Amino acid sequence: MSDLKLSHQKTFDWLQNQQAEMLAKTIKWANINTGSGNYTGLMSFADMLRTEFSCLGEVEQIELPERIMLSDTGVETSHKSPPILRINRPNPGKRSVLLVAHYDTVYAINDSFQTCEISDGQLNGPGVADLKGGMVVMLYALQALQKSGLMDELGIEILLNPDEEIGSPASGAYITERAQYHDVGFIVEPALADGTLVGARKGSGNFSLRVKGRAAHAGREIELGRNALVHLMQVLTEIEALNGARNELTINIAQIVGGGALNTVPDMAVGRFNCRLNTKPDSAWFTQELQNIVAEYNQQSGYEVSLFGGMTRNPKPATKANRNLQNFITDTGNQLAMDVAFKHTGGVCDGNNMAQAGLPNVDTLGVRGGSIHSPNEYMIIESLTERAEFLALILMRMAAGEFNYIRDVEKKR
Repeated sequence: MSDLKLSHQKTFDWLQNQQAEMLAKTIKWANINTGSGNYTGLMSFADMLRTEFSCLGEVEQIELPERIMLSDTGVETSHKSPPILRINRPNPGKRSVLLVAHYDTVYAINDSFQTCEISDGQLNGPGVADLKGGMVVMLYALQALQKSGLMDELGIEILLNPDEEIGSPASGAYITERAQYHDVGFIVEPALADGTLVGARKGSGNFSLRVKGRAAHAGREIELGRNALVHLMQVLTEIEALNGARNELTINIAQIVGGGALNTVPDMAVGRFNCRLNTKPDSAWFTQELQNIVAEYNQQSGYEVSLFGGMTRNPKPATKANRNLQNFITDTGNQLAMDVAFKHTGGVCDGNNMAQAGLPNVDTLGVRGGSIHSPNEYMIIESLTERAEFLALILMRMAAGEFNYIRDVEKKR
């Protein structure tokens, strides 16, 4: 056991006694729908979070720009974005940590998966792992840091953002901006069920295509029409063919919307797809290939093809600074008799945004769980206090000067 933990045993005893309260809070939070498009639900939950996190300091509300999105009918629409909630505890002359969590989930307000159930040591519910359980872990780990008396040995900034599940289109730039001013970053995305953490991550892009054609009667004058739906499928077929054209490049054609009456040539169609790739050069190459394909199909008479969206997150590579932080996390786990391992993943999160500022970060310090983004999402209940203890000890060791800080890019002052 860590000497630091032994010297603060009362703090860790307090944390262990919070299990029932942490579980109740996770259930309460998960039973509130905060799908990324549920503005009312997100705003209501943000009010609750302001109260819950006020024990750590003044909670500031950071207003975000509206999100511009392409509707299924091909119209660009603007959507209000809920705010980032921010607690900033600067400590000049001390090392500083940026902690981030998102309060949106993937489950829409009309999704059938809305409530929690407990079975065999697991909590099944919307967002229990991704990442309302993680927010509970963060809240209690930071309270433990307060109780230890070591919080004043670090600068602490906390950001709770409302749009991570759709690529952080409104909040991502702010997270990257703030990451420039810190020494290390942590996010409480879920660990895998066995406790494995994520190291390197791929980059990700979300794109939409709009094709305008020409309507016509399918019986009398089909030759006068320009079938937007068929044209879109041809474009997407070429994009699909780019799978594997760069190392581990994957493309997922996710949605096609268009057409109507069977006797009418469709004059509008919308398609959506996602890509995952390994490097920034891959990102530049893929973006150029998309532009070339769109330009080619725009040259065909009677059609207008438009591309929307882009790369939402660049890759998060296994840099020297990140490996240094991972080694420290592994050592901290060893002091708690936890085997900590890291693996590469194609998934993305706001850890990618932090990495763009050269900030070393570990982004899966939340609860252990699995089947996220599905009606089977679950968290392992005992991991609430387990992971809160883990994060608290990481922060306490950093505050006590036990970590050798390295950044990939010098931080801003």
